[in-house]
Amino acid sequence: MIVQVEKFMRKWNMVPKGGRVLVGVSGGADSVCLCLILYELSTKMNFSLEVIHVEHGIRGEESKNDAVFVEQLCKQRGIVCHIRNVDVPRYAKIHHLGEEEAARILRYQVFADAAGQDRNVRIALAHHMEDNAETMLFQLIRGSGLDGLCGMRPQRTGTNGEIYIRPFLQCSREQIEQFLEERGQGYCTDSTNANESYSRNRMRKRVLPELIRMNPQAVQHMQTAMEQLQQVRDYLEEETVSLEKKFISGERKNVKLDTDGLAELSQAVRMRLIRKAVWKAAGACKDITAAHLQAVADLLEKQTGRYVKLPYGLTATRVYNVIEIMGKRKETEKICLPIDTDRLPENLLAGEWKFSFKKFLYDGNTDKIPRKMYTKWFDYDKIKDSLAIRNRRKGDYFVLDAAGHHKKLEDYFVNEKIPASHRDEQLLLAGEDEIFWIVGGRMAYGTGISDATRWVLEITASNSSH
Repeated sequence: MIVQVEKFMRKWNMVPKGGRVLVGVSGGADSVCLCLILYELSTKMNFSLEVIHVEHGIRGEESKNDAVFVEQLCKQRGIVCHIRNVDVPRYAKIHHLGEEEAARILRYQVFADAAGQDRNVRIALAHHMEDNAETMLFQLIRGSGLDGLCGMRPQRTGTNGEIYIRPFLQCSREQIEQFLEERGQGYCTDSTNANESYSRNRMRKRVLPELIRMNPQAVQHMQTAMEQLQQVRDYLEEETVSLEKKFISGERKNVKLDTDGLAELSQAVRMRLIRKAVWKAAGACKDITAAHLQAVADLLEKQTGRYVKLPYGLTATRVYNVIEIMGKRKETEKICLPIDTDRLPENLLAGEWKFSFKKFLYDGNTDKIPRKMYTKWFDYDKIKDSLAIRNRRKGDYFVLDAAGHHKKLEDYFVNEKIPASHRDEQLLLAGEDEIFWIVGGRMAYGTGISDATRWVLEITASNSSH
């Protein structure tokens, strides 16, 4: 078994030369066996070994005895041992979690803290083939996609950059128990392992044994299937990464997924891009199921304005040629700032915008007229009455052409494909119901400079995002 584990570790380059391995040892058979094998391999593979034991505060004296057992195991071999105490029941109550999930979260927090920022540290966990098979089954019944069915990785990077390794993933529980028996090495038995209120225990005691009775090679076959699925996943991931910048933009709670060309991709790559976009918006992947991702994919066939609710307070909305995946938007602050055209302010603040005003005589030189989106020249005499910077109102319109035709502001928004969620935020230079300038957009006909212009009103709008 030692040769098998060494070969597996070298295949995956699990430990750098001169590195430090922290092995999580609960005192149970799996972790005790891993500790002994890594102890024997540490000199040959040139790494230092330390043990970390997490006492969860669940099983009273039994749990404390496990900690004493692990300390003695390490003392006999001169292995540095770290004992860490956590309060699982309290954490579970505060965060409204089951004890099984709370224990897992706290355990991994301890591991991450122990590793710190040293990237030569590896945290070794004793998951074996049966554990991996159980994980695959759990993911299957929870509706996981391809990645969940791949099972556990031989090594992975945690959220804080810590690196976990699983040297036993190709070893069976039978091999582990045989190894310990041959060396006469005892271990602790966790009484909670018999408690079938824990879903993991029910899977271990009821479901997996039944599958093995149906086919003694069931676990090995599942392991082979997971390895094949990992190859498929890795290939798809490479394809997806090469396309990510083309289709996905934005940041957490504000991500846009470009739909142009998305439907032409293979379904597998398309779904992975959708998943990446949702994960990026959420800043997490937990609780985002295949059903959620399919709901977002269905928006590709739907009209602008259609939306679906997602975990983490997100909403995915079809907006013309993009799908916006966003958190809850703050309610738009209504703005209506009158402008005294007889005593023009030098600057006027409107939300995050600053407007600057200048009035001067027109010299007739059309080359000086700015061609900028946020700086415009107006004929002062044509717009000076009842002028204001404000948001839209029902009935707003602007003059479209020399014939005096009107265009409703709402129609303009639709034609310019301005998302409905952004329309209330649009600032306007307006009279009563008539719009003179859609800030950043077009001016109304007849408000600009002409041969008859005497006074110019220059308005500049500035915002930190522009």
